[in-house]
Amino acid sequence: MGIAAMITSIKFNDRRTKREAFKGWSSANTESQGIKKEPVSEEVLQQIRDRAKRQQKKANIRNSIILVVSIIATVIFIKLLFNYYSENFIGITDAFLYK
Repeated sequence: MGIAAMITSIKFNDRRTKREAFKGWSSANTESQGIKKEPVSEEVLQQIRDRAKRQQKKANIRNSIILVVSIIATVIFIKLLFNYYSENFIGITDAFLYK
């Protein structure tokens, strides 16, 4: 999508008027505040914080496991690669040197 298409999309965005959050908001009315803020209890905020911490902890554990498995797989691959080339290496042999 080009710049002109994005500008046109923003210009003619009529979905904004259908959203509940923008109900009662207009660019002409300077008193309207747009999205209304509602007070939230400290318990709800604590639940949200706890949930975010749990999600972050799960993401850290998952990423750590992926990192460890990737490192192990890389080490095994390099080891197998060196073993293959050390067994199939065609170089100067003793039979060639001492003819």
